[in-house]
Amino acid sequence: MKSKKLTAVYALIMDLPLSIIVTVVALALGGNLNMQSFVPSCILAYVVTFILNFLPVGKWGVDFAMKHAQPGTLKFGLLVNAVIALVFTVVLDLIMTFFGVVLTAHAPMSEYFKAVLGGFIPCYIASFIVAFIWNPVADKLSRNICNEPDPMAQKHE
Repeated sequence: MKSKKLTAVYALIMDLPLSIIVTVVALALGGNLNMQSFVPSCILAYVVTFILNFLPVGKWGVDFAMKHAQPGTLKFGLLVNAVIALVFTVVLDLIMTFFGVVLTAHAPMSEYFKAVLGGFIPCYIASFIVAFIWNPVADKLSRNICNEPDPMAQKHE
């Protein structure tokens, strides 16, 4: 279990590239990729993902992966990140699409639901790739900054 300090530092490191990529993908899909839309959307995504890190999403991913793979394997990493990316994408898709489609563009709710469904798979794929690549780096950096060892690494030594 990560301390709150470690979780916060991890979130600050992990969520920046995740927020940038998902925002770019979502805005590009909506045909609205410009700095005026990007900045507030990216900030909102960063805040939302920061908060999501305090939910037991990582535990859900590890618990799921433990049922289907051995820790430390590629399959294990893929399964953990599949669950984490799913939760983050669902929440981000619902919130960010509402922000962009309803609040900013003043479109009707019917357009909101179309945009949520249309953006989910591309944003999920982007989230999954970023999480899979960047998670080990963010985890190691945050553990070094907070001076907290990885309990999974200690079990395998």
